[in-house]
Formats: sequence, C-alpha cells, structure tokens
Amino acid sequence: ADCVIRWGKVECGDFVVSGTNGGRVKFLNDVANKPIKQAKPSQPVRIVGFKSLPKAGDPIVCASSEEEAKEIIRQRESELNSERAEIDEDRQVQLQVTGTAAKQNLMMQKAQSKYGFDGEEGGEGTIRIPVVIKADSHGALEAVRDALVGMGTESKLDIVIDPVAMSTGVVTTSDVRMARESDAGIFVFGKVGTADKETKVLAETENVSIRNHDIIYRLLEDAKEYFGKYLPVEHVDKVHGSAKVQAVFEVTDPNKKTVAVAGLRVLEGNLFMGKTKRGKDGELPTACFYRVIRKGSILSDAEKLKASSLRKVKEDVESVRNGEECGLGLVGFNDLEEGDVVECFSIEEKRATI
Repeated sequence: ADCVIRWGKVECGDFVVSGTNGGRVKFLNDVANKPIKQAKPSQPVRIVGFKSLPKAGDPIVCASSEEEAKEIIRQRESELNSERAEIDEDRQVQLQVTGTAAKQNLMMQKAQSKYGFDGEEGGEGTIRIPVVIKADSHGALEAVRDALVGMGTESKLDIVIDPVAMSTGVVTTSDVRMARESDAGIFVFGKVGTADKETKVLAETENVSIRNHDIIYRLLEDAKEYFGKYLPVEHVDKVHGSAKVQAVFEVTDPNKKTVAVAGLRVLEGNLFMGKTKRGKDGELPTACFYRVIRKGSILSDAEKLKASSLRKVKEDVESVRNGEECGLGLVGFNDLEEGDVVECFSIEEKRATI
C-alpha cells in the first residue's frame, strides 16, 4: 500500500491494520523504491505486508503487537456488523492510502466482484496460486489479471489465482521481494523490462521467475505450464504386461525354503524382473511390481508384490516378451493357482492440469 505518514513513525516489523485487513510490515520503501528502516511524518512510503490491499481512503494504524492488531480487527468487524460507530483511533500512528495503491485497489475490487474471490486462502482443498502482474498500461494490466484469474475459475479443480501485486512499469526489486515472500511468479506483459542489473541479480538469487510476453495467448500457455508446480500429484498404475499361470511348481530357494514358482505364458506386453527398460525417448527405468488376479478380482494380499525370480529356459532374465513362457517367483506370496492372471505394473506420478 502507498501511504503518507500523518504523525508518529512506522518501522519494518510493525503490525498494521486498515479497515478489517491486517498484516506486518515486511518491507518499507521510499518514493524511489529504495528500502528504508523507518518512516517519519509527511513522508510518502510503500508498505508491503498486508494480506490484502487496503481500501482507497481507509486510514492505516500501527498496533503495538499482533494481539492488539487482531483485537482491532475483531472490534471493527463487530462494529461493522452491528453498524456501530468506528473505534477510537486516538494516540495511534495514522497513514493514508494514496496514488497507485488506490487505483490498483479499485482494479482488485472489480476482479473480486467479477470472480468472487476475497484474497483469503480459500476453503479446505482450495489451491491458491499467487502471481505478481506487471504491464505497460492499466488497460493491459486489467486484461492480464482477468485472463489469469479466469483460468482458475474455469478450471475443474478448486483453484484461486491470487494477484498479490499488480502495477505498471518496469519490474523492480520490490516486485521481486513481494514475489519471493508470496512464492509467486512475476508475469510481465507488453514492453516492460527489468529496472536494473540489481533487480535481475536479486531475482536469480531468490529463484523468482520473471516471465515476459507480448502476446496474450502465449502468456496464458506459459502460465498454464508454470501453474502446474502448484497442482497436486496423483499416483497412477501403468500396466506393462500380463501373463496367465499355466502351472505352479514348488522349488527350494537359496535360503532352503520351499517357495512357489508360477509357469507363465505372457498374454500381452512385457514382464520385468525389477525395473523397466530405458525408453526410446530417454525415459528412465522405473521399479516394477506384480499383482495377482483370480476370477476377475485382485487378491487383497497380492496387490503389490516384488519379483523374487524371473527365468526363461532355466536362465535368469531381466524381461520376458509377449508370447514367451517363463517362470516367476513372488516375494512373500506362495498361494498361486493355475488360471490366475499376473500383471506387471509400475507406479507413476501424474500431475493434475489446470
């Protein structure tokens, strides 16, 4: 929030309240966007730390502690609900929202009204994706914001695209710090560059991604790919092959224990001893498991078994192909029956898409 100190002073680490919004001052910048430790009366400053932007014209007060800040908010919410008078703000530092913050807040309010989000984390299961938006004009800024927020509302997942900061002009160190604190990427549209070498170095050091585009559909395609890192990962089974048990033999393993080995014919795909082979596209080998299917149902005690042995014509092999016969032993499972179907599968991670 861009503010002007009325009286008193404000420092980094202070707890601030505006309306029913609160936060802690993370960064304090002067009009040149340079970090400062303390601001004094009549000094214009930018405060970074509010959970959501204050409303234009609302006073901002400093509280002595987080508990006092929360109490102020509770009182204001109570008074707002009961339409009582505003609380006494005497003997507290007062600031006033001005300039760019007021314009950006109006833009944010339009987005909130249109898309129905309120800057909060969302309900249980909601995926919040923070973004910092920069553009070369206010019209472009609104268009990019609407497009990005719309990606979340139109998704089949419960996603909220949360613009934690929006402004026109070059990317600054303040933008980078905001993105770092919010775990956000910076999306830049139009003829907007990075202010200086210091900003570029800070972004690289803090691992903040700055993504520049001048065509909107390319920005949205890039955003869709970038947002993937915030989405949940699902574990899915990939079946590599199946085989039918033609006979069951009892053999003695190296530990002199009697174990069952199934004589199989591969019906489709491939069976693997421990890991799949490297794919033609460079896909790395993955661990394989087996499950036993009897009369169309997977046996509860044979859902994820490892192979103890895989042999073809009395030779140990790493894989067996479709149509071939082999002998297969399974770790800890000896209840194989003729007619069972054995599936070889691996477990893969599949990230959800927006």
